[in-house]
Amino acid sequence: MDIANYEECVKFALNRKGIEGDSFKDTSLRVYERHTANPGTVFTALRKGGIVIPAVDASLLGECNVEVTATVVIKANQITDMVDLYVPKSNDIQTFPIAAFVEAWEATGGICTTAFPPDAKTYHPKLSDLKHVELPNGFDELREAMAENAHDRWALERQSEGWTYGPKRDDSKLETPDMVPYAQLPESEKQYDRIMAENTLKLLTALGYKVEKNA
Repeated sequence: MDIANYEECVKFALNRKGIEGDSFKDTSLRVYERHTANPGTVFTALRKGGIVIPAVDASLLGECNVEVTATVVIKANQITDMVDLYVPKSNDIQTFPIAAFVEAWEATGGICTTAFPPDAKTYHPKLSDLKHVELPNGFDELREAMAENAHDRWALERQSEGWTYGPKRDDSKLETPDMVPYAQLPESEKQYDRIMAENTLKLLTALGYKVEKNA
C-alpha cells in the first residue's frame, strides 16, 4: 500500500503481536485490502485478534503537518465511543473519538489493511486479476445503476432478517445506519458497491463479453 508510514505501521503492529518480520511478506498472515470505512470492520477484526491498519487524513485528527498517513488501531471501545491509535509521527498511542476517527478514515476513501493468523479451514477466494482491464467511456452510469441495485438487494435481504435503520450499527437490535436509500449513503459506503459493480463489468470484458446500451 503506497501510504505514508505504512511500512512503519506494519512493523509496529507485527512487533506488538510478537510476530517476527518487518513486513507482511515475512509472515504467514492472511492479508486483505479494503476500501470501506466501516467501524464494524474494526470491531470485528480486533475481536478476531487481527491487525487493522487504516489510512486516515491526520489533519482531521489534529496532526496539522501530516495529511494522509497509515495508523494502527490498538483498541476500540463501543461503550465509550473512543479508539486508541498508534500515531507514527509521534511514535506513541493516542485516544480519539470514534466519530472523528471514522471521519478521518472516510476522507481517504476507507483505505484499510487487515491481517489475521493463518486458517487452513477457511475458504480463501482467489479473484481474477483485473487491474489491466480498462472499461470503455460511458460506463459510469451503468456502474452507478449496478451499485444502487446491489445496495437495494442488500437492504431488502437485511430487512427480511429484521434489520431496520438506526443511527449506529447495533447487532443486538438489528439496526444499521446503512438502511437508507443509496443516494443517502456516505461516499465510503457507495464506494464499496461501486467497486463490486466495476469489477463485475471488468470481468465481463476480460472474458470477452461486450455490454452495449440499446438505442
